[in-house]
Amino acid sequence: MKIEDIKIIKSDDRGIIYNCGKSSFISRKKGSVSADHTHEEREVVFLVKGEVELTIGKETQIVKAPIKFETAPDVYHKLIALTDIELVIDRENE
Repeated sequence: MKIEDIKIIKSDDRGIIYNCGKSSFISRKKGSVSADHTHEEREVVFLVKGEVELTIGKETQIVKAPIKFETAPDVYHKLIALTDIELVIDRENE
């Protein structure tokens, strides 16, 4: 049996990002802002717990888990956690 610790990519007052191979598991606290940017890669995000205000491009909606959404390359996106949340982000381009 092989058991390994999961590496923490980043930890700050918003929450923690864990490295899960080609994915990241992210926990964020209520009121925190995530993303608020663009990047060159397509991104697939699974909101598995909680509720967020989600902005992709010029469209904003309030969404609840469980949902999946994608952002195209170079498209602005932002998440505001309305509750404590948990996300899985697929990093298939890495």
